[in-house]
Amino acid sequence: MSPDAAAELRLLRAEVTALRGHVARAGAEVSAMRRHMTIQQAPVPHGWLRHVVKDLETDPHVQYKVHLYGAVYWLVNIPAVILLYLFAPGLWLKLGIFITLLYSIYANFATDYGGMSAAMASFGQAPLPEIPVESHVEAPGD
Repeated sequence: MSPDAAAELRLLRAEVTALRGHVARAGAEVSAMRRHMTIQQAPVPHGWLRHVVKDLETDPHVQYKVHLYGAVYWLVNIPAVILLYLFAPGLWLKLGIFITLLYSIYANFATDYGGMSAAMASFGQAPLPEIPVESHVEAPGD
């Protein structure tokens, strides 16, 4: 190897070493900033919401309970809506539009949330348990 090539190689190695040091320092600064941000976010009054959403996304027991309460809600609403429609048609016109809007928003949210859950399952997470055939089953682990 010629002396000029050897000198150029030493110069390139020195630059790579300096660049690695710079990247390491920048990474340490980013890590420190993330730790600082996490510490600052801890006292947020709605921090509990993060845990609820995480449980709803990942815990099959929580998902089962949410869907159980949802099914009971719909079963209770069937006779209430029928009675309202038959015996208070004026009120039904006002409430019916409002209820339809709320259910439409909920349906869109539930569809997107279901899609996110399916995507999470494709990441390799264990599938949710099968829906039981019995009339009522307590959520496993209760």
